[in-house]
Amino acid sequence: MTKFAVFTDLDGTLLNHHDYSYQDALPAIANLRARHIPLILVSSKTRAEMAHLCQELDIQDPYVCENGSVIVLPKPWVQQFNVDTSTLTDAGEYWLAFRGAARDEILTIVKANKGDCPFVGFADMTVEDVIACTGLSHEAATKAMQRDATEPLLWPQDGAGSEEFARKLGVHNLQLLKGGRFYHVMANCDKGDSVRYLLSLYQSYYGASVHSIALGDSQNDLKMLKAVDTAVVMPHPDGSYMSDKGLIGELHAPYPGAKGWRYAVEQALQQ
Repeated sequence: MTKFAVFTDLDGTLLNHHDYSYQDALPAIANLRARHIPLILVSSKTRAEMAHLCQELDIQDPYVCENGSVIVLPKPWVQQFNVDTSTLTDAGEYWLAFRGAARDEILTIVKANKGDCPFVGFADMTVEDVIACTGLSHEAATKAMQRDATEPLLWPQDGAGSEEFARKLGVHNLQLLKGGRFYHVMANCDKGDSVRYLLSLYQSYYGASVHSIALGDSQNDLKMLKAVDTAVVMPHPDGSYMSDKGLIGELHAPYPGAKGWRYAVEQALQQ
């Protein structure tokens, strides 16, 4: 019997753009659970932000936070899959697999190399500061600040000094990624690295290859989509799709968000 594993982005993929709802995806999630197919959430969100969603959806599988910088492995799962914990970090009910530097290491390097750069990091902000520049609720802002392996930087619009700062970070095997609102300091890792790491654990346990499926909608998801057997590209709210020459034979979901996610997962499993 073919073994499957499904990896998915959240915002604009499993979750709707406009209301962040996953309701339309629930039948497909229930089908995965009934067939014992793991559903691994892969997002730029923090562990604190994602833990609540996993609890709501009753997901007992690992999940990937902060763009692949840290993987959360539930302890019962680690025990079942006979995962070596010698390189993992104990976090109570979970083991954490860091794919690069922990946040404390990152903050030390950022502080030592800041010089005259005009950025302000999350570590220097209050919850009220984060609310003011993001529009998040107090609860959401608090969870967004609980980071394990990345540091967002608020930089003046012209990005002055960012290229030189990125060069300094590179010496320490860190990278500076420009997002929509923030620059992000993180290790040289990505969503694709985390997908390959987890697939290796599944394949080792089952003693056979696992057919992998991934769903995403943005450039940030490309390396994840290229790391699997079946890539599903989700449409943007305007109906357009991300395109990349490196994606071959990918599926296109018919609708954006949770509704399209449901149809795409069912189609990918049928294929």
